[in-house]
Amino acid sequence: MEKQKNKEIAKERQVPEKKKKTVAELAKLIESNNTVMIVSTSNLSALQFLKMKGVIKGKATIKIVKKNIMLKAMREFEEKRAHLKELEKSLIGSFAVLFSQLDAFELAALLSENKTPSKIKPGQIAPEDIIIPAGPTDLPAGPAISELTKIKIKAGIEGGKISIKESSLVAKKGQAVTEDVASVLAKLEINPITIGLMPLAAYDNKSQKIYGEIKIDKEATIKELKEFASRALAFSVEIKYPSKDNIKMLIMKLNHEANALNGLVK
Repeated sequence: MEKQKNKEIAKERQVPEKKKKTVAELAKLIESNNTVMIVSTSNLSALQFLKMKGVIKGKATIKIVKKNIMLKAMREFEEKRAHLKELEKSLIGSFAVLFSQLDAFELAALLSENKTPSKIKPGQIAPEDIIIPAGPTDLPAGPAISELTKIKIKAGIEGGKISIKESSLVAKKGQAVTEDVASVLAKLEINPITIGLMPLAAYDNKSQKIYGEIKIDKEATIKELKEFASRALAFSVEIKYPSKDNIKMLIMKLNHEANALNGLVK
C-alpha cells in the first residue's frame, strides 16, 4: 500500500509545471462559464479555424488541448458536477473545447450561422445525398466530358460547353466520396459540405445537464414554423375560432356561407 502511494506521489511530481498550469486554467474556465462545449474541428483548415476564432471572440473562449489534459481538468469536478463526466465520450478525433456564458443552444446557433460551403475530398463521407443537377455548365468541351462519363453522368456539348443531360446521384448520404466524384464536383464548383466548428456535446453549468447532438438550422426551423402557422390559421377558420389574425378571412367565409343559405331559401 505504501509503495503504491509513493508511486502516485512520484508520478505527480513528474507532471510538467506547464501541464499543471493548463489543467488549472481549464478547471477555472469550466467553473466560471455557463457552457462547456466540445466541438469537432475535423476538415477545418488553419485559416478557417482562425476565421471561426474571430467569429466567437468575446462570446466564447476556445481551447485546443489533448484529451488527457481535458480529462484531468474535468475530473477536478467529479463530486460537484457528476454529469460533466459524460462529456468524456465526445473527446474523440480532432476536437476543441468552447467555454461561454451563452447557453448551449445560443452558442450552437452562432456556430451554425458561420459555417461555410466547402469542396469535398476523396474519402470524406457525404453528409447528404450528393446530386449533380441537369443543365448547362461552364466547362468547355474537352477531357472533362470523359470524366463525367466515367462516373455515369449523361452529358453533351451545347454552345461549345458541356451540358448535363440528366440529374445524377453521385454519392449517397453516409457513403465515402471517390476520387473521380470529388474531382468532378470540384470542376463543377459544387460544394456539398459545410465547414465550421461542429457541436458534439455540451454541458450546462446551471442545470448541470448534458446536451448531445446539438443541431441548429435556423432556415429549416423558420420554414417549419411558417408551415405550422399556416395550418393553424386554416384550422382556426375551419372551426370558426375568431382572432385578430383570421378575422377578415372568417368574415369572408361566414358571408359566403350566408349568401349560400339565402340562395337556398329563395
